[in-house]
Amino acid sequence: MPLLLLLITSFLSLLLLYTIITIRKKSSSSSLPNWPLLGMLPSLLWNLSNLHDFATRILKAHGGTFAFRGPSFTNLDFIVTSDPANVHHIVTKNFSNYPKGPELKAIMEPFGEVIFNTDGDSWKTKKDIILSLIKTAGFERLLMTTLRHKLADSLIPVLDHAARNHDDVVLDMQDVMKRFTFDLTCLLLLGIDPECLSTSFPRVPCAEAFDVIEEAIVYRHCVPPWVWKLQRWLHVGWEGKTVKAEECLNAFLEERIRVKMVEKQAKESSLNDDGDDNYDLLMKLIVETERLMGAACYSSKGEKFVRETVVSLMVAGRDTIAVALSWFFWLVTTNPGVEEKILEELDRVVITQTVGESGEEQGIFSSIEELNKMVYLHGAISETLRLYPSVPNEPKQSMEADVLPSGHAVGKNTRILVSIYSMGRMEEVWGKDWMEFKPERWISERTEGNNIINDDDVDKKKKCTIHVPSYKFAAFLAGPRSCPGRKIAFMQLKNIASCVLRRYKIVVVDDHPVLPLPSIMMFMKYGLKVRVLSRKPENK
Repeated sequence: MPLLLLLITSFLSLLLLYTIITIRKKSSSSSLPNWPLLGMLPSLLWNLSNLHDFATRILKAHGGTFAFRGPSFTNLDFIVTSDPANVHHIVTKNFSNYPKGPELKAIMEPFGEVIFNTDGDSWKTKKDIILSLIKTAGFERLLMTTLRHKLADSLIPVLDHAARNHDDVVLDMQDVMKRFTFDLTCLLLLGIDPECLSTSFPRVPCAEAFDVIEEAIVYRHCVPPWVWKLQRWLHVGWEGKTVKAEECLNAFLEERIRVKMVEKQAKESSLNDDGDDNYDLLMKLIVETERLMGAACYSSKGEKFVRETVVSLMVAGRDTIAVALSWFFWLVTTNPGVEEKILEELDRVVITQTVGESGEEQGIFSSIEELNKMVYLHGAISETLRLYPSVPNEPKQSMEADVLPSGHAVGKNTRILVSIYSMGRMEEVWGKDWMEFKPERWISERTEGNNIINDDDVDKKKKCTIHVPSYKFAAFLAGPRSCPGRKIAFMQLKNIASCVLRRYKIVVVDDHPVLPLPSIMMFMKYGLKVRVLSRKPENK
């Protein structure tokens, strides 16, 4: 009996070793083993820590589209694509056949019915309300005023402190950007400042809740539904942490919404008062929601609808901007030639200045016209989003059977994953230099008339950004579901980036690993550890 047990144990050990070696060998090549019962899931789980590059490698080897097969006892089959023709077909030409689908709604359930996972009338209503709030002069003024305030009173003091003590202080620039954008978003949407960003770097549970939920959503994408549903029922693993994060986030938002509703009852508010310097975004959201739903329906569903809309805006305003800035600073500081050109452009263009209480120049834009002249900076930000899009994947689900332009058959209720990350790495779209960080690929030069202009005569050359179709550059998605806040995002990114780069030199700590985190947002797995040096000689 002991001999038989030893033989069985040895056999199972050898089988396990063979499986691991095979997965490693196959996963590093262009093919995935399709195991009996398990399908391709072992390879996916093995490469989960490097998911985006793994998907890119597989897609390149299969012409931009690949059919993933999950375990036979689950519903984890899906098609992943980075082919621009397929993307154009899915998100634009045959848009009605590719909604988000019920499976995604279940996966995204911790955030509620946010705009990212709703379809039909619910999606359209949320989109229309969001557009009515942000496409106004009042919101633009609120954004610029709040941004300048937070730069002067929050971000600059933290970076000044790090610069004065640069030999002793190592900052996680990603954490700084997440804290800054969370404070900024809360001020814009809720009218309160959680003060996440200060030199003490306090713990703010409601901000941490976002990170937990986002990583849990990626986990749900990679395991059979019964696994995470069982964990949620038992309150264990990722799902146990997710339940606590949901409770924390909802309590934070619901309290603020209730306070604002009490304020609403005490005074009248007009959605059309764009001239009001005290533009109140949350108040206008409540008023507009009540108007659309009617008083009776609003009393039972309104608060939930408002909370879900606020979450949608917070995810868009906090996470996407923080992610983009983290990768931007890393790419710029590791490409000194690009950094030098951005600084040269800033010296040429910036005229308007904001002076802080200390009398120091803050270097903060207060002019939209100046922002529009930042063509090279715009190109550097676009290049950052090409290589590291804030949202790396866009999930869909087919309503009816279809055939993609690539010839791949799509069955009814098939899950589709558009890999936006991989799209930015396709040689067929971006050329052989696709891996280079080149803001110039987004810029064209127009000269005056037919005259030949000397390269040194910068003033007579009019530089402008190149338009790339959204089905090739999908960082802001494409088609009817394209991001309505693209202009707002660039305003924030340019303001923050220019403010930081004019005042400070960011130096990445030696040997710091920079890898994408497998999450629905492309955060850096280990953050971005840097030292901050002042560009002002007297502070060095």
